[in-house]
Order: sequence, then C-alpha cells, then structure tokens
Amino acid sequence: MFEIRVKIDREEDLYCGFDETGLTLSDDVLVYITKTLEGLRRGEKLRLCFVSALDLDEGRLEEAIAQYMRSVERSVKRLKRSSWLNSLRLLAIGVIFIVLGLVFESKMGAVLAAIVSTIGSFSVWEAANVWIQEFPAIRVKERAVSFLKQSELVIEDAD
Repeated sequence: MFEIRVKIDREEDLYCGFDETGLTLSDDVLVYITKTLEGLRRGEKLRLCFVSALDLDEGRLEEAIAQYMRSVERSVKRLKRSSWLNSLRLLAIGVIFIVLGLVFESKMGAVLAAIVSTIGSFSVWEAANVWIQEFPAIRVKERAVSFLKQSELVIEDAD
C-alpha cells in the first residue's frame, strides 16, 4: 500500500483562507499530495493519512477532498475535450491544405503548391503531436484522479 502522510500543525494550513465555505484544500497541501503521487505504481492502493495533534473535523476534510476531486475531474474532462477538438481541427485543416496543394498544383505553380502542402503537413504534424504528447499526460491525470477517488482517508493522532 502506498501511503501519503500529510503533517498538519495548524488547521489553517489545511484549508484555503479565501474560501468562505472552508472546504477548499490549501495549495501547499494539494501540491504536496500531487507531487507525492508521482511515486505511486500502477495497481497499488493509496492511503491518504493526515497526521495532526489537533482534533481535525473528518467530515469537513472528506468533503474538501471530494470537492477537490470533482474540480480536478471537471478540469481533466475539459482538457481532454478541447485537445480532441483541437487535434481534429488541425487534422482537417492539414488534409484540406494538402489536397488543395495537390489539386491546384497546375494552376498555382509548383512552388506555391509546395508551400500550401507544407502548411498542411505542419498542421497534420501538430495534430499528431497532440496525440503523442498531450493525451498521455491527460491519461496520467485521469489515473491520478481515479487513484485519489479510491484512496483510503485516515486521520492519525500525532502523539
């Protein structure tokens, strides 16, 4: 089992001070959890352990973590959708330019047709770049969210 231990000295350190509901985890806690998740191996169970001498409100902490999960899940879905749309647009534009370069080669001249086809090739390459680089990163984020959603939450007394 992979365990992330978060030490809390003051409850103010756990939550963001700007949120009037008090259900938003602080940036420091989120960065620490996210950075530590990089060591998690596939298939390993996750245990999120908050260690504090204070009497932490478990319900509030669970709701803050659930709210964070929902916001990250929405963000990843938006990113995935926009990446798909952008890659499809780039692919369509690239194919159109390549076809235009080939079809109108005799009317535009060889140099201009080569330039138009090259622009199309760059557009197709950018679409492929999205598939090669962005989608694996999105899948990693989706995996991290699913691990966090399935994690066991434990509040441990520091004494």
